[in-house]
Amino acid sequence: TVHNNLIFEKVADTLYGGNPTLALSDICFFDKELTADEVKQFYRSEEIYENKDITDELLRTYCGKDMPDFDFTPDSSWILKCSRTLKDKKDLDYFYVQGKTDAPSITDEGLYIETRQDLVTNKGAGHRDTDAVYLWTGDFFEGNLYLEYEFKPLQKDGLSLLMLQSSGMQREDFMKDYPLRTDGSMHMVCWEDVRNYHWEYFRNVVDVRNDVASHAMIKNPWLAPIGYSCMDKPLEINKWHKLQFLQIENHLRCVIDGKVVLDVYDRADMNKGPVLNAGRIGIRCMIRTKLLIRNMKVYNQDIFESKHE
Repeated sequence: TVHNNLIFEKVADTLYGGNPTLALSDICFFDKELTADEVKQFYRSEEIYENKDITDELLRTYCGKDMPDFDFTPDSSWILKCSRTLKDKKDLDYFYVQGKTDAPSITDEGLYIETRQDLVTNKGAGHRDTDAVYLWTGDFFEGNLYLEYEFKPLQKDGLSLLMLQSSGMQREDFMKDYPLRTDGSMHMVCWEDVRNYHWEYFRNVVDVRNDVASHAMIKNPWLAPIGYSCMDKPLEINKWHKLQFLQIENHLRCVIDGKVVLDVYDRADMNKGPVLNAGRIGIRCMIRTKLLIRNMKVYNQDIFESKHE
């Protein structure tokens, strides 16, 4: 049984390191926290030459420098498929709640989600976690996709992710063609038979950086990394943030507060499945998560041309 706090633990007195793809030489330890300028100065004193393109990419990826603005408004070719304030009790009926069924509720501010806050006993391999929750949209979307909603984190720790264009392995609607699942296991995200783009948009847990807001996108179930980036600071708690996702064919953009945090392209020629262009949207919250969501809109744009003679 684990009793200690997961978040921001004190480091132990032993460092274990190892990676078959890395060759390590000198390792430096500091007895104080270095400022960004001190880290930069130390790096400059050690580098042999500077490749500006690589430096700019590293600063953009890991420091959030010069993230581009997002400017998109759906035109008449985009069809509004879902529009919900998430403040009406009927809005909760739109979702299929899987896992911790009492985690979501409707409030005057929006859809409130709170998962289990204390740590759970290790129940062994194969345990189907009921402490996390999925909220699946009532609609199966098809074509280019635009999604937006606002979210407010109510505590520093937690992890919420989106499963986008989620379908069965043959593009079928896994919620209509198969029995509905009831557990909140992480297996459904990336190790089972539901293919999807998985974007972790609010992540503040022990195995990621907590000094900034980091974003990761994976294509499942192939566990194919699509993109990773960091903003320049953590997302502010008790403040509304706007999330936007836009997919046009194989071009995917993930946006927080008007800044493009991920701008990536999927490819169908990497032995990692086709470009995904149909499915449901799932919002997943893992344990120790507490947030609000409101004003959800989903648009589709047809990717198939129909010709009539």
